[in-house]
Amino acid sequence: VDIDLVEVVEYRTDKKSWHTMQSSVHSFLMIVPTLMGFTMSQLLCQHLHQQSTRRFLMEFLLVSVPTVYNMMLPSECIMLYVTLVGAYIACMFWRYGVWSRFPAETTDYIFKLGKRPIVFTLIRATAYLGTGAAILGIDFKDFLVNNGKSRDFGATIMDMGIGMFVVTMGLVSKRAQHLSEIKKLLKVVLPLLVLGLGRTLVIDLVDYHQDEREYGKHMNAFFTLGFTKLLGSICSLLVPSDKQLLPLSIVVLVLHELILQLGLSEYVMLSVGRQGFLDSNREGLSALPGCVALYLLSIYLARWYTSKDHLNYVQFWAKLRHMSLYCIIGWALVFVSAFTCGIARVTFNTGYVIWLYSICLTLMLLYAFLFEFALVIARQNKLLIPNTIKRSPQLSQSKPTDLPAFVESLNMNGLTHFMISNFLTGFVNMSMQPMQRSSLQAIFILTSYMLATGSVVYVLFRKQIRIA
Repeated sequence: VDIDLVEVVEYRTDKKSWHTMQSSVHSFLMIVPTLMGFTMSQLLCQHLHQQSTRRFLMEFLLVSVPTVYNMMLPSECIMLYVTLVGAYIACMFWRYGVWSRFPAETTDYIFKLGKRPIVFTLIRATAYLGTGAAILGIDFKDFLVNNGKSRDFGATIMDMGIGMFVVTMGLVSKRAQHLSEIKKLLKVVLPLLVLGLGRTLVIDLVDYHQDEREYGKHMNAFFTLGFTKLLGSICSLLVPSDKQLLPLSIVVLVLHELILQLGLSEYVMLSVGRQGFLDSNREGLSALPGCVALYLLSIYLARWYTSKDHLNYVQFWAKLRHMSLYCIIGWALVFVSAFTCGIARVTFNTGYVIWLYSICLTLMLLYAFLFEFALVIARQNKLLIPNTIKRSPQLSQSKPTDLPAFVESLNMNGLTHFMISNFLTGFVNMSMQPMQRSSLQAIFILTSYMLATGSVVYVLFRKQIRIA
């Protein structure tokens, strides 16, 4: 009875409240340690071979352990960790001459982003790693108190998962230009739908508890991603260029919000009975238009970021300034949404789409500065190549040739990591009664779980085996 009471209290959040805004910022801060872990890994471990066991263990300590601890600790501890590690990274950059080697007037040093920037890979790895930790962490009482998935309005760390997956899917997708491309797209969509169906059947067979207020009785994340990919690609056929994806996504989002305000939102959140397929899956089905809007926005963002993939120093800083301005505007809109339409993951309303978009845009800004700019310069300066770096043709388009091993392994088998995480989560729930574990036991189980899931995809990476 006590456990059920805690769930109800924590799942429900006022639609218009300062708490929602605080929670939205706190949730973002909880993924910053992962970002810093990737940065520290590149600074401290890049001299080691990517397939070295020593490198894997060091990166595990730098990335996974802080991710677990910061999900269990209060926001004050997260802020202290972010401040201390951020100061250390800044000092390392100063040591390698990042702040002084390249004056603003430098125009002949070229930063090569490429058509598939490493920033997208880093955001994808962040989503997989954070989601993997959270789907088990939510089953421990210490995690649930502040981070439980919202059943109506709210902005917790657990609410970010499906939205980040939609964004990462959009970042690496292209606008469909011909109807024939939709047929080819089925090769990507069908596996997701099959996984969704398989998950639903397995849950029914083993009688595993699933919160129907999340996606519905039969829907799940795989179905949502598959239908989003399909419907988003069909919608993209309506516009002749990538630039018009922005107004198209806004139109879809406005129409979606209008329908929600006319009564759909209240029906989805307050209805009790479930009769028929549509009513039984009202949460997942009602969210699809918002998912499509976020997907189209993400494709537009990717096309904007890669519109010019060779930038000199001045152009790169101009891009960072523009991204900073968009982040400020985005978070201002999050503030407005928190007190007007609210932030609701369950319906993917306007507030939720703006919140997720702002989070991923901020991550993109930070990763772009750290990995596409600062670490590139630090890496070259660390090789003791002084001011001649900007005149050397063979270095004029240089960038790090690798990423942290954790990132590469997640990028190669991200979906495999997610599926293994789901399997182990079910195993822990059925065998260890996580809600009754102490804080110390919870951290030990979570750390062991992260080591197990990370080890599997790392072994696959070492053997160059790509599953999904």
